[in-house]
Amino acid sequence: MKPRTSFKIYLSHTQARRPWTRAVGAAAVLSTASFVIHAQPAAVPGLQLYGLVDAAVGRFASPAGGVNAQDRAVTKLDGGGMSTSHWGVRGTEDLGDGLSAQFELSSFVRNDSGATGRSDALPAPVNVGADPVFSRAAWVGVSHRDWGRVRLGNVTSLLFLNSVTSNAFGDSTVLGPLNLVTFIGSPLSGGTAWANSVVYDSPNFAGLNASVAHAISEDQGGGNSAARLAYAQGPLAASLVWQSVKKNPGTFADGTSPNDTRAWQLAASYDFEVVKLFAHLGRIDNRGTTAAPVNVSYRVWDLSAAVPVGVGRVLAGYAVRRTSDTVGPVPATVAGGNVERKVFTLGYDYFLSKRTDLYAMVMRDSTQTRTLPAPPTLVSAQGTSFAVGVRHRF
Repeated sequence: MKPRTSFKIYLSHTQARRPWTRAVGAAAVLSTASFVIHAQPAAVPGLQLYGLVDAAVGRFASPAGGVNAQDRAVTKLDGGGMSTSHWGVRGTEDLGDGLSAQFELSSFVRNDSGATGRSDALPAPVNVGADPVFSRAAWVGVSHRDWGRVRLGNVTSLLFLNSVTSNAFGDSTVLGPLNLVTFIGSPLSGGTAWANSVVYDSPNFAGLNASVAHAISEDQGGGNSAARLAYAQGPLAASLVWQSVKKNPGTFADGTSPNDTRAWQLAASYDFEVVKLFAHLGRIDNRGTTAAPVNVSYRVWDLSAAVPVGVGRVLAGYAVRRTSDTVGPVPATVAGGNVERKVFTLGYDYFLSKRTDLYAMVMRDSTQTRTLPAPPTLVSAQGTSFAVGVRHRF
């Protein structure tokens, strides 16, 4: 499936004479660039065209939603291995006295085929439309240096923002373990962006900032709400996010469940310089619908690490989603993991420049699924995927 500040990198004369230091510095910036861009508007007045194109080729053992026992590995080119390809335009106007107006319009691109969006329309019973052109972001807002910022429109969900800014694989929903078990083929509803949103982002107070969001249902019988608190100072970062989704107001092709859900996620990271470690704990509660209520809870946790090596980084991550409740059986042909999914990914990300990197990844997907036909049977499945790719930012 399916995460925006403009930034510049300045190097001292000493750094410029040390290629290895410069490359590692670029790696550190690139490791956060795509999801920092996902979160913030341009910091300087004017109009900016920006984007990212990512392509990976490899042997994929399962659909993104999770391997099942009937899956067979497929060789393919995927338009977005480490980041979902996208382009956009954003701008800021200085209104004086610390006040500014801001906007952003951003679209997903399937560069393997040239199509827009991430996926096509999904038929009944899901009934989710294909991604519209600006499904990644479409908002306008005002910001004040002392009072914070208010945004109105289609905005990245706070849970997705929390995930992609706090794991070693960033915003990857193809190879990143945390994002795969949390958002892809998951019981979680609401997707990664909420339409009809009102979002407030506080200013930064000594490393601490907060956001609250509400997506208006517009008579769909509910609404989405979320809150996030984050701290970052020096090598330490921590954040906590909570969200409640009711009726999925206007979510797009990644909001594929009709169920009401609640979720929370606690994230922490520490940069030891020789390695940066990340950890998460979380929970997803599936409440079902008014007509068909359920009460199933899933525990989610993960560990990941980024280790500078040469002019790149070794990346490793392991994530688990598991329930001890009884879940409804599904056909054996659907994506696996309605009882448990475990994803382990290991690879190397090599930086050619500040904007371009090459990567090679191997991913192991393991699931347990309660399947039909009757009597329901608990089936285990495993699959190993390999991918190499290139990512370029502009």
